[in-house]
Amino acid sequence: MKQRLSSILYVSLIILSLTILTCNNDEPFMSNAEIIGVEAKECACCGGTEITIDNVLNPNGKTYFLAEKLPADFYLGDKPTFPIKVKIDWKKDTTRCSGNYIDITKIARR
Repeated sequence: MKQRLSSILYVSLIILSLTILTCNNDEPFMSNAEIIGVEAKECACCGGTEITIDNVLNPNGKTYFLAEKLPADFYLGDKPTFPIKVKIDWKKDTTRCSGNYIDITKIARR
């Protein structure tokens, strides 16, 4: 009986360990997007990272949105090659320039 209980406990620990190792807690991102460049102009409604978001049109007729900054844990590189495919969580920045800007809250390369 003791040996059987030990075997059951051993198998249960293996199953639990495999379950924990294969579990993916990453939540999906809101949108797929592409970073298409960096706009270096300095004016009230320009400058920032140019980004297109799948199936989302800029309300002002531009083909891209601008992000003033990217999350600190995302690095474009010293000499990035555009476009860069990413997945993002974002929201419109309603305080700037009639919907041209977005705030990116989470980003990862795809």
